[in-house]
Amino acid sequence: MRKLIILALAVAMLVACAQTENVPEKAVRELCEYMVQVYPQATLQDLYKTCYQDFFGAEHAISDMASARKYLRYELNELRNEGVNELRMPLREPTGFRHRFVRANLRLILTDSVMTENELFDAFMAAANTSAPVRENWADEWAQVESIALQVHPAWADAELQALLREAAKTNSTVHHSEAFRQAYHPHYRIIPNP
Repeated sequence: MRKLIILALAVAMLVACAQTENVPEKAVRELCEYMVQVYPQATLQDLYKTCYQDFFGAEHAISDMASARKYLRYELNELRNEGVNELRMPLREPTGFRHRFVRANLRLILTDSVMTENELFDAFMAAANTSAPVRENWADEWAQVESIALQVHPAWADAELQALLREAAKTNSTVHHSEAFRQAYHPHYRIIPNP
């Protein structure tokens, strides 16, 4: 019985250690500096979004395969009509600080012909079917990222937004890009696995 109690305590300690694992501060700082440099209009909400995408992949974006394909075609047609010159994000951009996934700009299909619509869609579906997140607790990870981010870029401090993002993190919820980000950078991309 004593061996079982010791084993149970050891397992509990391992679980506790795994849940309090620190995020790599240097990588988070580099991500924040990148965001400030490339996206000066970005807010803490946009940092949350890229870190969320890195943590969970694209599963949140897919309610069903047919709807996801239909929406991609709709978005591509809208962009063809509007003109793709407004797509101001890089063609490929790693998500978050672990770079588990890539944001693939729809220009890859529309102007650069780097991939076909079917290739992008298949890669998007692969990102939605990727294995579980790298950690158990998104809320804990976001709390650490937020703390580092506000040290790097204090202008991102916004008590109301921070409270909303913490609530979203508690329920593993995604968020949209901030209005400032959407207006400045016209994000149109899909999350795909990082090769």
